[in-house]
Amino acid sequence: MSHDTREDKMRSQRKAKEKENHYNILTSLGWKSVGVLFLLLIIVFVVYTLL
Repeated sequence: MSHDTREDKMRSQRKAKEKENHYNILTSLGWKSVGVLFLLLIIVFVVYTLL
């Protein structure tokens, strides 16, 4: 039974680490890069709807 709980702890730690890595990727981009990506998405969407 203790073996299962150890695996569960390892699994939850792994998931927490993955969430942290995703968050770090988003925050490392910076506001300017996120703004440029957002603007690019809007432009692509507008061009797509016009065609």
